Amino acid sequence: MHLSSDVALDLIEGRLAKDEETFWKEHLGVCGDCVQVIDQWGQLRADLRRSHLKSATAEILDTVMEFFPQGDEKEARHPCVEATVVFDTFRDGTVANARGAVAVARQLVLRAEDFDIHIKIWGVPDHRQMLGQLLPRGTAKFVGTARFHLLQNGERLETATIDEIGEFHFTDLPEGDLSLQIDLPNLTVVGALNVREAQ
Repeated sequence: MHLSSDVALDLIEGRLAKDEETFWKEHLGVCGDCVQVIDQWGQLRADLRRSHLKSATAEILDTVMEFFPQGDEKEARHPCVEATVVFDTFRDGTVANARGAVAVARQLVLRAEDFDIHIKIWGVPDHRQMLGQLLPRGTAKFVGTARFHLLQNGERLETATIDEIGEFHFTDLPEGDLSLQIDLPNLTVVGALNVREAQ
């Protein structure tokens, strides 16, 4: 297993989850190929930050182009689909208040393609958490690798990976309109969340 260009850049810029960052740093201790990838991306990043930018040399351009898939541009892009909310305890007041008190936790199910994303949001306004699980439907196979990104206004706030049973966890949800982006091996899924309702 080697670093992809996306993971290498996330590692350099400190955007990986702690456990993922620890894994790749340990991997770099034993893999010279990945160290070389990190060095090349780090150098490119440093060059781009300089105030006296110059045109890239042919050698640098060749190195950068090695990281991108060749062939038809349409084949290189992963399709992106929108996840729809198929269940939300805060949409149905009778479910949310079934035990006679205002619900403390919010339960949602998002659906996209052959997958369901079960989500629970709980906590006080200054410290909300989200626990979720990615589950295949029907004949779909379990996905062993997926990265979850919590977004607000298109900006990535936090990233999590799934564990062996498909669960992920975010520990600090701000109030407002959030989105959940899920990067699967051949598909990107985006679903909208509204955390203001989860008070």
